[in-house]
Amino acid sequence: MRIASGRLFAVLSFDVGYEIDLRRLRREHAEQERTAGTRKGTPPRVRYPSPIVVRPLGTRTVPLAGRPTVANVSLRAHEFGAVTVLFALPFDGVECDELPALTAALTTDAVFEGEARAVLREALPTLAAAIVRPAAEGDDLVEDYYVIQASRFEPAADAPALLGTHREVLARAVHCEPQALSPSETDEVLRTAVTYTPHDLVVSDWNVALVYDEDYDDALDVLELLNVQLLELRFLDAMLDRRIGALYEHVGRPRTRLSFRREVVRVRELSELQLDTATLRERLVNAVKLVGDLYLTKIYARTADRLHLAEWQRSIDGKLELVEKIADVVSGRAATARAEILELTVILLIVLEIVLFFVR
Repeated sequence: MRIASGRLFAVLSFDVGYEIDLRRLRREHAEQERTAGTRKGTPPRVRYPSPIVVRPLGTRTVPLAGRPTVANVSLRAHEFGAVTVLFALPFDGVECDELPALTAALTTDAVFEGEARAVLREALPTLAAAIVRPAAEGDDLVEDYYVIQASRFEPAADAPALLGTHREVLARAVHCEPQALSPSETDEVLRTAVTYTPHDLVVSDWNVALVYDEDYDDALDVLELLNVQLLELRFLDAMLDRRIGALYEHVGRPRTRLSFRREVVRVRELSELQLDTATLRERLVNAVKLVGDLYLTKIYARTADRLHLAEWQRSIDGKLELVEKIADVVSGRAATARAEILELTVILLIVLEIVLFFVR
């Protein structure tokens, strides 16, 4: 069996700043963009509170399975400071038996990562004015995901056939495993399968998804959003690790009577950290509303489970609790330092008054 008609999407997401002013981006590049979620055919039940901005960037030749292939490239900007470089390649005539080795190579060779970074470097100057607080800490962080889209197979196969006769090769393809899988592992991989009619199917795993559907745009949008959410959660987790390490160093320093200003600065920094983290998480959660669409909701929920988004969120929650405890300690030290300064000031005033009394 082979994919008679299909496409391969390489989704590579980067964190570029705290926020992207999408309204400004639309005004400055209105002639070369479109907005996801407003195209014809998007159901009204898929709501984007802050629709992403999609800018086509032309074509680029990239290596695929050892052959140069022309890919359509676009850049997708999100309000919460992330951008995705999306490569769309023709994928007609690919044998399904070749998919496991191909997906394994895609996720280990990092071919598209180098191309995506080059595209991002070229595009950043045109985005710079719309980026609020450009991120220096997230420059090296990237999250990649690959979507195999198939419109038609030869010989013809529908969703029940893919999950039946061809289940083993399908599981290996999305699991990026060239070797045979055990029946139990195959069942576990295919646990994410979502199908609404015999002619559509989505199976997703950690790095790869297969979308069997001619109308795939919404499923692709959901998978790309999940990839961005994972990127931002990883960014938050790493940022909190760095900040907590610096806070431990600060708390471990000997306190002096004149350390009040330093403590106040730390208290302000901790408040800003808590506010920034809470704001970003709120934007991530509200990035899309799948109202009444059980099909897309299942895709989102099952893929989010595969990406362990809940575990990342729990990790961040635990670190935020630790930050709050450290903030209490630092606030207490600031209050103590303030009291000591006041006491010292009172003593100095008394001494000054005594000196002035004898001088007179």
